[in-house]
Amino acid sequence: MKMMHCEDNRAQEQKVFVETADGKFRYQLFMDYAKGLPEDLKLVPILGNISGGCVDKEDNLYCGLRGGSFMSPYPATCLIKLDSEGNYLGKFGEGKLGHLHFFEVTDHGTIVILQTNNDYAIEMDLQTEEVVRTFGEKDHPSDTGRNMDEWFNLTRIHNGIFATEPFSGYNGGSYAQYLVHQDRKLAKPFNKPTDVDFDSQGNYYFSDGYGNVAVHKFDREGNYVATWGGKGEFAPWTDTPGKFLVVHSLCCDPRDRIWVCDREKDAVHVFNTKGEVVFYMSNDMGQPSGVDTDGTYVYVVGRGGYITIFDLDFNVVGQLGFFNGNLRGHTLAADSKGNLYIFPTHANEEHQFIALKRVN
Repeated sequence: MKMMHCEDNRAQEQKVFVETADGKFRYQLFMDYAKGLPEDLKLVPILGNISGGCVDKEDNLYCGLRGGSFMSPYPATCLIKLDSEGNYLGKFGEGKLGHLHFFEVTDHGTIVILQTNNDYAIEMDLQTEEVVRTFGEKDHPSDTGRNMDEWFNLTRIHNGIFATEPFSGYNGGSYAQYLVHQDRKLAKPFNKPTDVDFDSQGNYYFSDGYGNVAVHKFDREGNYVATWGGKGEFAPWTDTPGKFLVVHSLCCDPRDRIWVCDREKDAVHVFNTKGEVVFYMSNDMGQPSGVDTDGTYVYVVGRGGYITIFDLDFNVVGQLGFFNGNLRGHTLAADSKGNLYIFPTHANEEHQFIALKRVN
């Protein structure tokens, strides 16, 4: 009798590639990219999950760990730093961070972190971990007509299915149904903010999307400047440019346009720095949840498993993935070489560090 045991590293022995139809964008897919994690992080996502990530100007990768679970309070919420090859470099912010959503590194050695459930954002020095600036007032949400504390945890999961996932459909989840009937109004910062980015002049832009329907602008000194947005229509094929359902993510492109992912609307809105809509695209985007740019292209990832690639003239130049495939993402980050890093969170719970390494 012959008896064998299969190797447990079979995924590392394979090379998987994904590419656009014309072959212009070709990537090698790594479903588990992080290497050399310390023992207390090796159980991610069983204990904790990665909420999102960003890159710095050296192409180091910062991954936001929402620590603990119902099983254990450990590991602590923190940012995990990896180099461009996925090697572990260290942790940042342990014991100083609340419920993480998204964050972004500035050009002057700080990182702005959304404390979503506490209704504010902090800017921390990357070397000292000292808070150098705050945006909004902790635990004092603006008046939008929504009280997230009363309903969010009760309605987020419906019959064991995350209702923000694409397979719940327009009528399949309690979260979607809540949006249909909920009265909301546009308000100033913040009510469960979601993301941040910066233009070439150092202005800050925030998506305020779980409890609000807004984009906010602050100047480079952190002073509040303006708010725009408002409630969109929850109906397929009904376009509402500049009006939102769930303002989930944003990024500023090299021409200082602000790309905004409206997840439940299945749409992307693009604004100039005055808040005027200059581009809009909707439908069959897989619930766009994350957006980033490498300076040449803009990449939008959806929870459904799609990545849509735009040039800076608003042309779709590439499409990757298929419904419920391996590219499901809560958000993504792009580095200077055009490599993409996908952070699925609950959209693909088995894999929390996914990389698409560009093949030239």
